[in-house]
Amino acid sequence: MVDEKIEQKKKLKEAEEFYQKGLVFGKDSDADGAIECWQKTVELNPKHFEGWYNLGNVYDIGRGDFESALECWNKALELKPNDVDVLYNMGNAYREHKEYDKAIESYKKVVELNPKDHEGWNNMANAYQGKGEVNQAIECWKKALEIKPDKYETWYNLGITYKELGKFDLAIECCQKIQEKYPDSHEVTRLLDAINKEKDRT
Repeated sequence: MVDEKIEQKKKLKEAEEFYQKGLVFGKDSDADGAIECWQKTVELNPKHFEGWYNLGNVYDIGRGDFESALECWNKALELKPNDVDVLYNMGNAYREHKEYDKAIESYKKVVELNPKDHEGWNNMANAYQGKGEVNQAIECWKKALEIKPDKYETWYNLGITYKELGKFDLAIECCQKIQEKYPDSHEVTRLLDAINKEKDRT
């Protein structure tokens, strides 16, 4: 029994050493080195949350290996089901792979855990838009703006969407909201010109 405990302690210590080594490889953008270390970390300590989480990240970003990343993130969620960072990364990866329903599912969990997470609402809106469900996207952007009314990108996305829907007055309102805070934005000036031109044509 005592030997087992000593052995277990040794394993956990070793796992942590590999984890720290992996962080160094990660900083140097050495994906292979990081993967090798973090694989050892989770082999020695399957309950090492950060090991699974970072292993998922490096598979996704460093290797573009979506399947392996998901496996690792799911292991991380088994240990901490409400971890927002894992849910975000899964949502973003699903969205990049055009798996919009699964992305939306991840972001929904984020905003259930924290209804004031404006990025969660923003990302969910982008996923709905990717899926072609524009009305849901608009609702989510509105939620995001209730929380963070000065978010440039949200107003901009909303403005473009309203323009595409032919709701020119609402699109102009979005641009004006941005100009209140960013009066020198060329991007918004261009969008406003495009909206007004289209509005005049109809």
